[in-house]
Amino acid sequence: MLSTSILPANVPNQVMAGAIETAYGLHLGYFPYLVLHAPVLGLVKGALMAACLSLLFSSRPAWSASTEQAGPMSKAERRLGVLLLVTLALWFTDTWHGIAPAWVGLATACLCLLPRVGFLTSEEFATSANVRTLIYVAAILGLAALVAKSGLGERIGTVLIAHLPFDPQAPFRNFLAMTGLAVALNFVVTANGVPALYTPLANALASASGFPLLTVLMIQVLGFSTVVLPYQAAPIVVAMEMGRVPVGPAVRFSLLLTAVTFVVVVPLDYLWFAALGKL
Repeated sequence: MLSTSILPANVPNQVMAGAIETAYGLHLGYFPYLVLHAPVLGLVKGALMAACLSLLFSSRPAWSASTEQAGPMSKAERRLGVLLLVTLALWFTDTWHGIAPAWVGLATACLCLLPRVGFLTSEEFATSANVRTLIYVAAILGLAALVAKSGLGERIGTVLIAHLPFDPQAPFRNFLAMTGLAVALNFVVTANGVPALYTPLANALASASGFPLLTVLMIQVLGFSTVVLPYQAAPIVVAMEMGRVPVGPAVRFSLLLTAVTFVVVVPLDYLWFAALGKL
């Protein structure tokens, strides 16, 4: 949930960035995106998440008396550390050099796979790379392009707008309505698919609400980061299986956090957007 506040950190973010570039020719910058989303969706929501966990599950961790001492870094570890620092530096300065975060990440990944410079053999890459995810992301981007270029997005947007309470004189209500729309799409296509359906609707939503196009596009982040039920985010389902977490407690937590999100996070996010001049 919190990784949505960092641009290339998860699949929904990558799908959204690709869909926005495909549909509108807009390039999202790492640092402007971080400033817009990290303070509220990262820090504030992270603190609220910790509070919800403490409220529902009051067990305390047991501290281990013995700690394992870390040895000196190997040459490969030092090389990887330098590579990661350079990657972060290029991400933070993308507004200066103009290279999209996705290209920086792709170049870093390629360097990690190069002989001698990299860290994986061809056999390790063949067994560990998740090709299905790559095919899935490519298919989602294709769907977003089809919906945007065919005019289907405008038609769907027209139908939805007729049932949503948009009013240019009520910006918070518009903000809440678009957040609710993204949350509702989460039930149907899960978080990974929300950008592919929401992004092509942005032009129609911007016209109805009076918000700038980029603002409408960024509101969806608040929507697909709100996981009402665990199945809406695949990493949560995997973590539940690995940690043997029952469905009941996970559902209680996600419902409580969703309620807190709409009561606290959404109004704060609206105020933060307004403070940055995005509304």
